[in-house]
Amino acid sequence: MSQASPTGFTVSGKWRQQFDWAVVEWNRDNVFEHPALRYLPDGDLSGLVLNYRESRAGCIPIQSNLVPIVAWDSLRIWATPQGGSETVYSVPLAPLATPVAGEFTPASATMTLTASPGVGQRVGLALLEQQYSYTVQAGDQLPNIAAVIASKINQASQTFSAANNGSSVTITWNATAPGAPYSNLLGANGNRITVYGFAERGVAVWQEPAVVFSGGAFPAEYQITIDFGSLQVDGVRVPTNNIRKMRWTWAADLQNGSFKQSEFQVSISQWTVTGNNRAYRVAGPGSRRIEDTDSAVVYSGTWSVQTGNYSGSKIHLTTNEGDSCTIRYSETATHELLFGTRMLSPGASLAFALDSQPAITVNLDRPGEDVLIRVPVGTVPAGAHTLTCTHAGPPGSALYFDFLEIAYPSPNLPEFPPQSQFALATDWDTYHSQSLPAERTAWLVNALGYQGRLNHYAGALWFYELVRSGTVYGSAAMTFTSELIGVSVLWLSLAAPNSPPTLIAHAILQDDTPATVAQAFAGLINVGTNLVWASAVGDQLTITARSMGVAGNGIDVQLGLSTDGQTLSTVYLSAVSEGGVDGSPYNLDTSDALNSTLIAAADYWRTDLDAMPRMNRAARDWHQAYFAALKSYGIEVVASFSMELMNGDPSPAVGIVQQYPDGSPVVLNTPSVQTNFSPLSTAFWTQAYLDMAGLQAAAGLTPYLQFGEVQWWYFPKASVGMPFYDGSTQQQFQAQYGVPMQTITSNTVDPSQYPNEMAFLPALIGRYTSAIRTAVQAKYPGARFEVLFPTDTNDTALNMLVNFATPDWTAANLTCLKTESFSFTAANNLDQSTYSFGVSAAKGFPNSQRSHLIGISDAWTSWMKEADLAQSAGLESVVLFALDQYCLIGYPPPPFVKGTRSQRLG
Repeated sequence: MSQASPTGFTVSGKWRQQFDWAVVEWNRDNVFEHPALRYLPDGDLSGLVLNYRESRAGCIPIQSNLVPIVAWDSLRIWATPQGGSETVYSVPLAPLATPVAGEFTPASATMTLTASPGVGQRVGLALLEQQYSYTVQAGDQLPNIAAVIASKINQASQTFSAANNGSSVTITWNATAPGAPYSNLLGANGNRITVYGFAERGVAVWQEPAVVFSGGAFPAEYQITIDFGSLQVDGVRVPTNNIRKMRWTWAADLQNGSFKQSEFQVSISQWTVTGNNRAYRVAGPGSRRIEDTDSAVVYSGTWSVQTGNYSGSKIHLTTNEGDSCTIRYSETATHELLFGTRMLSPGASLAFALDSQPAITVNLDRPGEDVLIRVPVGTVPAGAHTLTCTHAGPPGSALYFDFLEIAYPSPNLPEFPPQSQFALATDWDTYHSQSLPAERTAWLVNALGYQGRLNHYAGALWFYELVRSGTVYGSAAMTFTSELIGVSVLWLSLAAPNSPPTLIAHAILQDDTPATVAQAFAGLINVGTNLVWASAVGDQLTITARSMGVAGNGIDVQLGLSTDGQTLSTVYLSAVSEGGVDGSPYNLDTSDALNSTLIAAADYWRTDLDAMPRMNRAARDWHQAYFAALKSYGIEVVASFSMELMNGDPSPAVGIVQQYPDGSPVVLNTPSVQTNFSPLSTAFWTQAYLDMAGLQAAAGLTPYLQFGEVQWWYFPKASVGMPFYDGSTQQQFQAQYGVPMQTITSNTVDPSQYPNEMAFLPALIGRYTSAIRTAVQAKYPGARFEVLFPTDTNDTALNMLVNFATPDWTAANLTCLKTESFSFTAANNLDQSTYSFGVSAAKGFPNSQRSHLIGISDAWTSWMKEADLAQSAGLESVVLFALDQYCLIGYPPPPFVKGTRSQRLG
């Protein structure tokens, strides 16, 4: 999502398969902003009216007549009626939409005669089960025949008009004609109609046996008005005073064939919200949280503690019915009380009782969801209070306690002091980037006061284009014969596994042949069947699944007679779709858990190494908007790529992955593969850096790019060796030294025993970074580069040699050397952390070209002291990784010297 402002936004990307979809969600339980900026939960929208304009390209149209497989046709509202349970209400959007720009354009098709069937013979066209024919007279030429067929259509059809141009007949669909059947095929819906030609005795006289209509279009823009005070679904009022979340959905348009990847864009403009209760509130001055680890909390029963992206980094959990926690506190003024917990499946029922009031029960079980929420306890007067929260069953379900929030609501956002040296990192693999509008992410960084040079990681999972090789769609075929069409009506039955059938009827028309019946059924299927698409060649009808791979196998196809239009009473032909293949398999050892995780995550999709540009539509749109927004705040940004690709092909034959001496690829827990420094890999990554530099330049920035952990993988495969042995590396080494590389079994071996390897391996990294830097600076003069170097994973003599490209990584070539050492931070070892950010100085970089990246995933580590030490060392910037953890955990702003934690030892 990008181009977000108070009046609109854009959703864009690429559909990769037929049933892809995109969602924009409003959620009462906002989890993204920092606690000081996060609005308090309020699901009462009943006094509001929302107006906006929408245009879309590459999506199912808002007035499509397709049966929704995903809910593209409605606004889904999760709401709870008084005294009831949460219900999903699907509010149709088309009745709320009014065209405001553009017109309905009818679909049309052209059929061309290439021969006459002969004097006294019929020839014609068939459209939606209606035939329009003419018996050829002596002296008729093809233009005469075409003109009469067009005239027949104009005389007999309420829904089609026709005109001839020489021997061609152009038919136009008039869905809005008075009394017209199939009026729901207006606009682009008409692009699924098929016209087929026929002639007496089956003579081939038409240039094409059949043609699909095209050119139909809906208006370009719609005005949508949603009055939350009067929404109904099937006569039932939607309880909009108690909404938990809402979702708008867009989906890939139906294609007439096996799906081809296509880009899409949805533009929302003139967004206005009017009415009562518009303002959000936040926890204002005086608000505080009592964390689950606070001594004010008394636990009863068996509770465990988990560490993660929770408030204060910790959360308590029990699965035992009857377990409870009691919090005693005192306040001097009336306040609101909120219980921080987790809604998921299986979630427990939470019973909370404040002081002597009766207990209130809240159901925290939500199948398919896992979200941190704040349950409003109520408005509480000043004084001392006791809140008891109890696991109310069922046994085995999860009850989490994260914090108790004492909130003094305020309509005003706090202002954080600006920090010119401290910066935040963002990561497009996290929801705080990819799930938010670029402008919201940039606003959040700025609102928190972080003005230092931001570190943005493009990620390893989503930025690139994908291909899925080896995928085959399941299909079924049947051949029509003259005997089969000797009935008045034929019925075709389609049924997905374990689903009721859908029946399609074709009335056998005069002059129908096996071939025209096959065309008729193909056309009727393609008018709007989500399950399959069809094609006809001669007398054979082929039905192909729209779902990729094995998911399209097992569709039952039958041809016969029906007496009730719901089931077949007589079956003439039957077939089952088969042959669907998900894709080319990964030849990895699945006894290794990392390999199994990668296989499941990649799902047969491979990184498209040849795509231009390398970055996909969603990544390009988001990043350009992000850079523009950061520039508007005066925040400098460096964009980073690593060597990781989730969908990088691990096959040695492809040649982009690092390999161990036994030939196995380096697979990481991201999940991803670690790419190598071969010419193929260099070419891929060079273009990725060029793409990113272009986006920065388009946003008005001087490109600043980072080689983020551009390294040989740090660790050996047990009992095998280090990851230096891909084919390209071995070939280059052999060519340079005339001997094979020695097998280096561990990162702890004495590097002096491998002098050639210790010279060659870092030089290969240096050639890689030099090639990329040269290419980018040739196109974008002045482009800047930095290296992100992890000192902890390189804390062996061998790793420090092979992974620091000394000839290339100099203060003259690089604008900055940035260090990181997350494991030193996690170990609370400030001596090692100080050594870490000192490495850049030891490598000859002045303070103005030194930076340090600090992991902040756990509030119980020494990261705050490390940040203070790095700041006091005078580095150009100190970067906190990353924004999502900073907000979810709820850290205070600098200076961090006030943040202390002690533990009694001994």
